[in-house]
Amino acid sequence: MEMIVPAILLPRPRLLTEDQLARIHEAALRILEGIGVLSRTPHVVQAAARIGLQVRNHRVLFDRATVNAFVDEFRARPAVVKEEEPDPLPEIILAPCQYAVAVHDLETDQVVPFTTDRLIEAAKLLDTLTPWAVIAKAPGTPMDVPGDLQPVLKYKIQALYCRHGRRPVELGSPRATPYLLDMAEALGNPFTTADVYVVSPLTIGGESFDCALEQKHRLKSLWVSNMSSMGATAPIALGDALALGVAEVVGAAILAREVVGLPVDWSVRVTPFDPRPMSLTLGGPEEYPLQWASDEVNAWYHGRAPRPPWGSLHSQAKLPDQQAAVERMTSMLTSALFGTRTFVGLGRLSLDEVFSAEQAVVDLEIRDHVQRLISGIDIDCDPEACLAEVASGLADGFLGLDSTVAAYQQVYWRPRLFWRGMVAEWLRARRQREEDVDLHLRAKEMVRQQLKQWDYELEPDLRREVERIYDRAERELLA
Repeated sequence: MEMIVPAILLPRPRLLTEDQLARIHEAALRILEGIGVLSRTPHVVQAAARIGLQVRNHRVLFDRATVNAFVDEFRARPAVVKEEEPDPLPEIILAPCQYAVAVHDLETDQVVPFTTDRLIEAAKLLDTLTPWAVIAKAPGTPMDVPGDLQPVLKYKIQALYCRHGRRPVELGSPRATPYLLDMAEALGNPFTTADVYVVSPLTIGGESFDCALEQKHRLKSLWVSNMSSMGATAPIALGDALALGVAEVVGAAILAREVVGLPVDWSVRVTPFDPRPMSLTLGGPEEYPLQWASDEVNAWYHGRAPRPPWGSLHSQAKLPDQQAAVERMTSMLTSALFGTRTFVGLGRLSLDEVFSAEQAVVDLEIRDHVQRLISGIDIDCDPEACLAEVASGLADGFLGLDSTVAAYQQVYWRPRLFWRGMVAEWLRARRQREEDVDLHLRAKEMVRQQLKQWDYELEPDLRREVERIYDRAERELLA
């Protein structure tokens, strides 16, 4: 008989009504009409004049007809991918974040700067985890080289030591960008889109905009977005923060398209900010409603249904500890129950400042725990077969039945790190060898054993080309 295994998938709650979304739009229109978007870049001011927009004190003001026409374009576009219900059963995929500037040293438990050697070791570790549904990339930035060279060296390390390393890294400074584009093309995975980040509140400019402007001949499109902080760079009321986010992103997208001359897409993101530590609090309980509300706003403007939550593993913890476990389990379980199946931030701590190899293997354990939970369980009952099973169990014990032996690995998840035995067994094991029961020590030993298994090698011709581009960047950027 076919097993019936329903996955656990919850309907995502809707936070915003149509009336609330309409009021957010009206507020955004008034912000663009009365305050506008700041820019001190001559190209932007000239572009605004070309499309008939008013400029006052370096601020571009937008009439509502221009804004509404721009929004209507996106609502009218056919969906690139047909919107379907998410398949509830695929494996949960994990990937690292690439922003870390520090690393948790496995031997000393200190947080130290990411150097070239430490980044190579971290990239090798992640590469060995690819059989466990991990997308391996360089999880940070080497801080022992000058700033303009850092993203180029990061990409080189990623390409040489990770089998998923051909995927482009995020564009760096305008000086570094040409080398990143060259490296991506050499690896057969060229950039087609550049991210342009709004400087919140209501400002267009900065390195991402300059990169897009200088390299527009090598790109096909732009993605304009923001990351406004509720209560810091945006109002503390969520509806007002979303209205400001819409205003700054839509205004910047209109100008970026006119200045750069490429098609644009755009999205709004409002994030939590705690004024006591003066820090973003991604990973805290406030992140999820802000994330969902941001997506509902984006869906309303783009004429689509809201999507499953973004898969982000965040924690404010600085080391692998109880805080990290709580915040990361909350992130993964909450999103997975609503359909998310890819998560970025493997091993990421302190928002995105620190990479921890120990935390990375604990994240795998958390992922497997969540994967088992959402995968469901056989609930079928055949009365005749059930009677025979109970009779056999009463006679011989259920533990030794062939059916139990055949099915227990599908029914029960077997952890790699977590301890499941009773306390007496745990005490005996601890007396013999503490490393066998201490989770921190077990995780560190797992990291050491994984590193011994690294065996990836980029094709020699590609390796030579990557090294040639990096050597050229080193000569020219350090001249």
